[in-house]
Amino acid sequence: MNLFKNKSLLSVLALCWVMTACSSNDDDAGGDMVDGGDMVDGGDMVDGGDTAVFAFSTDAPDTYARVDRSGMPAISTALIMSKDDYNQSNPTDDAAAKFVPEILASLQSLHNALDGQLTDSGRTPCTVVGDGTGTCAAAAVPLIIPDTLKIDTADDAGFPNGRKLSDPVIDVTLAVALLELTGDTPPHTAVDLVGVLNPPANDKEFLAVFPFVAEPHQ
Repeated sequence: MNLFKNKSLLSVLALCWVMTACSSNDDDAGGDMVDGGDMVDGGDMVDGGDTAVFAFSTDAPDTYARVDRSGMPAISTALIMSKDDYNQSNPTDDAAAKFVPEILASLQSLHNALDGQLTDSGRTPCTVVGDGTGTCAAAAVPLIIPDTLKIDTADDAGFPNGRKLSDPVIDVTLAVALLELTGDTPPHTAVDLVGVLNPPANDKEFLAVFPFVAEPHQ
């Protein structure tokens, strides 16, 4: 059985991809473009060519409410059910293992649904154990707990050490969650699903200068 053609598996994986895609943010206050394209107080653009001073809020941090957090793509979307509690928590709560039982339970559900299909496709699933001793947790825990995107400037850039536009982030994350990556001679690597589930590269080359994203289609 071809993994790419399995509708049940693809429906779960596609959901992870779609739900973790970047969303647009329409900010009508303090950032609109109007006549002429020049900056005024608050960030709007008007005639004249002069840039006015921005007026930033001086409210204390504890007056704000966090509505979302997702350092590692797809984790909060696919593995966390108590999303409000999760979003209001902090990485220190992750490190204290507050959400580990929930993450393991979600991983177990995914493997219950997908392991047979992975095996039929010639792939070896990792194992999920309730106490966290399974090989899925061994590979995934350092990556997703705490739920932050780590950057080590002394190491090579590229996911999971930061995130480049060209990095196949979801394919790597799914490989870590689903495939056996541990052992002296692991049967899989973290890039074994690259090009299997999603296109291997962007359809247009990224730019070498700001804003770095590819030119839009005409």
